[in-house]
Amino acid sequence: MPRSMTGFGQADENGYHIEVKGVNHRYRDIRIRVPRDLSALEIPARDLVNEYVARGKVEITISRMASSDVQDRLSINWDLARAYFSDLKKMASDFGGEASFRDVLALPGVMAEGIPNAEDQWAVLKSVIVKSMESFQKTKKDEGKRLVDDMVLRLDSLAAMQERMEEAAKGMTELYRDRLTSRLNELMSDVKAEMIDDARIHQEAAIIADRSDITEEFVRLNSHIASFKGVVADPDPSIGRRLDFILQEINRELNTIGSKSQLTALSHIVIEAKSEVEKIREQVQNIE
Repeated sequence: MPRSMTGFGQADENGYHIEVKGVNHRYRDIRIRVPRDLSALEIPARDLVNEYVARGKVEITISRMASSDVQDRLSINWDLARAYFSDLKKMASDFGGEASFRDVLALPGVMAEGIPNAEDQWAVLKSVIVKSMESFQKTKKDEGKRLVDDMVLRLDSLAAMQERMEEAAKGMTELYRDRLTSRLNELMSDVKAEMIDDARIHQEAAIIADRSDITEEFVRLNSHIASFKGVVADPDPSIGRRLDFILQEINRELNTIGSKSQLTALSHIVIEAKSEVEKIREQVQNIE
């Protein structure tokens, strides 16, 4: 089932809180925020997230929960705190003001968590990342289903428009040939009869008219619509790029049909179809 690039997931476990947010992006762009003392785990965390994301911008925020067991591990560097406080009191005496314990706490290195090193934490953190990514994937799949349902309806509408175009285009080549022949005859009306090759005039008119035939475009358009439906039904969740390519081909055929059209009714249907394709494209931009 195709997945949307938009989604949200989270997990609270083992003293960690993880939030995952995903939005549309042409390529894969993963950004991870971890506590400073766990910065060594950013690369393995990114590698793990890569297994779940094929395309899109994803932001993962990893933070510790203020649970009782974490609070128990808080430690204060008293020697450093006293040194800071002594300096702050001297500055307050020289320059005016007061020094407080809050000023000391704001300085680096005074308070830290007595946690194991980063490598020891990876096994604990990895399971939480996996849980948050599973939550993230679920919302992406749910959104992807809604997008697919909408695209299928619009594809059915586009297929119906193709049938209307084929019906409107019936006899267009013959009509164009007759118009050309009539126009050529008007232009040649002042030319001496013995200088006119009627067979050649009709031949040239037929050649030009045949160039306006759009049968092949209809065949390819039908094939592209069928291909689009086949890709949407593909179990591979990462199909956004393929769908985008097929839409480009559909749009190319519609442009060709529109440029060859000699009928107002057909041109109007082509405009409707291109509008529908653009709506499908907006949905495809959300597919991973």
